[in-house]
Amino acid sequence: MKYFYVTKKAMHHYPNISRKFGAQQLKSGLGMIFLLSLVIFSTLIIKMLGLVGGAFLLIIPVAVIVLATIWKYPKTGLWMSLIMGFLTSGISRYVAGPWGLTLDILMALSWLSVMLNSGVRVNWKFLNNDIVIFSTFWFGYLLLEVINPAGNGIVAWFYAMRGIGFYQALSIPLIFLLFRKERDFKIFLNLLVVLSLAGVAWGFKQQIFGVDAAEYRWLWDELHHEEHVLHGVLRVFSFYSDAGQFGASQAMMALLMGILATGPFKFRTKIFYGACAVLFFLGFAISGTRGALAVPLFGGIAYLIATKNFKILMAGLSGIILVFCILKYTFLFQGVEQVRRMRTALDPNNKSLSVRLDNQRTFARYLSNKPFGAGVGTAGFWGARFNPNSLMAATPTDSWYVKIWAETGIVGLAIHLSFLGFVIGKGAHMTMALKDKKRKTYALALFACIVGVLFSSYGNQVFGQMPTGMIMNMAIPFLFLIKHWKNEN
Repeated sequence: MKYFYVTKKAMHHYPNISRKFGAQQLKSGLGMIFLLSLVIFSTLIIKMLGLVGGAFLLIIPVAVIVLATIWKYPKTGLWMSLIMGFLTSGISRYVAGPWGLTLDILMALSWLSVMLNSGVRVNWKFLNNDIVIFSTFWFGYLLLEVINPAGNGIVAWFYAMRGIGFYQALSIPLIFLLFRKERDFKIFLNLLVVLSLAGVAWGFKQQIFGVDAAEYRWLWDELHHEEHVLHGVLRVFSFYSDAGQFGASQAMMALLMGILATGPFKFRTKIFYGACAVLFFLGFAISGTRGALAVPLFGGIAYLIATKNFKILMAGLSGIILVFCILKYTFLFQGVEQVRRMRTALDPNNKSLSVRLDNQRTFARYLSNKPFGAGVGTAGFWGARFNPNSLMAATPTDSWYVKIWAETGIVGLAIHLSFLGFVIGKGAHMTMALKDKKRKTYALALFACIVGVLFSSYGNQVFGQMPTGMIMNMAIPFLFLIKHWKNEN
């Protein structure tokens, strides 16, 4: 009422001010013309496009709200990119569309807001650090790959380079510019927990009640059953791209929560983290993903080394050796399908391993005179889409690093491994140098997860697939910002 009184008073002093507010403006001539135009436009859209047109009209106000929000709060674009990184594969099973491009759009909008909105103030000096420079250099190399004569053209290059380096080049600088507070990291952590718990719930729905019609079509009509239904047992994939990605992501989250559960937090917080760790480990188990074993194995070793506590290190290594011996030299828990799958990962005579080594020899022969690789977009999914009869498309890469080697050559692989090695080396040094116990726990958890994902990417293309790829693109800069929290808060 006070606002209305002030407004009326202002109108008394300024009689030229229009007295029409809100819906009253629609009663004017211009308002009626606007409404009539809107009705005609909507009718034409629905008549031409049918249900798609109706959906388009419904999306318009949502898009306007998203645009306005990102324009004012550019952080929102990156948070939404993380969410879409989890959901795009699942949504595409129900509604076909280029959902992956939403990540490009959201991050591009964040950058436009940072550069064009005068109300968003950033300190550009924050970009002068080695992580940003390294990731930008890597993307610069990928840009040069567009002229690789062995490639499949610019369209294949565009689709493929996004997961390899484009998202990284967009997200890492934004984190350093905008996400420098401890509360930003806590939002990141909470989003990961909520989205991963949703993944566990959906996974157990598949495990207990079976897949729905859309997932059944994806499995059988789109020929994914050969890798997801083994001996009549479903490898659970939840709403992720596949069971391998689901298992690796869940293993990473189990490691993250398990380490946080040991931190200097309130008792109920530690119980919550511990419970989440158990749930995520079960999610990893029902995925039947063998390669994801590397996440807790190597991530756990990295954590034990970074703690610099000899007693904890010895106890942890003893536990890892015990689990290894049980899987390698005994038949304990052999009746559990998930344990049998894990055990095959340690069999040197496993046929899957032999096939992978044969594929790597094939790539070695083909790439012997191609130091810059066969071109981004020539291997894997995009290679099969744009040049299905080529040797690159017909030979599975399996490993993330084999993919990088095949598409960017030994030169590209050297650059990529240098960057990742630098992250591990500097991350370990920074983590061990932290004194604050809570922040050190956060750093240890992030560092262990990064190391675990990087090692597991040798067996599968974990690092560049969603949502793990987006998580890593945010986790790496967050790791190196932890030491700045005290000065930035």
